Amino acid sequence: MPGPPPEMERMWNEEVAPRLRERVRGAVLVTRTLKTIGIGEGHLDEMLGELTRSQNPTIGVYARPDGVHVRIGAKAADEESARALIAPMEERVRAILGEYIWGADDETLELVVGRLLRERGLTLATMESCTGGLLADTITNVPGSSAYFRAGYVAYDPEVKVALGVQRGLIESHGVVSAEVAADMARAARAVASADIGVGITGVAGPDPLEGKPPGTVHIGLHDGETAQVQSMTFYQGRLATKRRAVTIALGMLWRHLRQNTVRQGE
Repeated sequence: MPGPPPEMERMWNEEVAPRLRERVRGAVLVTRTLKTIGIGEGHLDEMLGELTRSQNPTIGVYARPDGVHVRIGAKAADEESARALIAPMEERVRAILGEYIWGADDETLELVVGRLLRERGLTLATMESCTGGLLADTITNVPGSSAYFRAGYVAYDPEVKVALGVQRGLIESHGVVSAEVAADMARAARAVASADIGVGITGVAGPDPLEGKPPGTVHIGLHDGETAQVQSMTFYQGRLATKRRAVTIALGMLWRHLRQNTVRQGE
């Protein structure tokens, strides 16, 4: 199905799904969606190879705001039989894409990240600039997030960043929109909130450039008390879409970090 995700979803709901139901009248159609992050749609499609040409179950690959989704669909006389067709295909997909799969079906990135934080007994704090608190808002939309989310700071002004512990020298030497400042924002957020992990986001939400940096420039830092990592990118899809994408990438960084570091607090 060609076209941008919103148009594709409307096409699926209004045209494709009804026609499929008509064709399989008397049968049951069941789907399972695996959600990935950190891999492009084209590369993922290449990795799945011949699996995407399977007839029953079928496999569809779709770009979504929270990553690339792999939808496995099967039709059979009843739901149990359809799920029995899906199960071995899901195993094959997971064997190929396992390192990229963060969730399935109705799960959200913020829900999965929160679950991992809770399981590991870890706490989180954030310091945001260009995203204006959207990361903290997204994380705290999950019920029970108070068990692991300690604080979120919106430090739009450089002086507020400094007041919260970001080193003035880094801002003066590298600029407020820089990988170095993003990493230090993560460190400072962690320190001031006494959290186990800190995340910092700085960038240019647009539409105007800042410090010579184009709109869509984003730096995301993560600090766990021992190591710091930064992911830098440039994309511009409008102010709100840019903020949302930055939040998704930050959650993806958190998910990957928590997945790779399984030690619980105090161990």
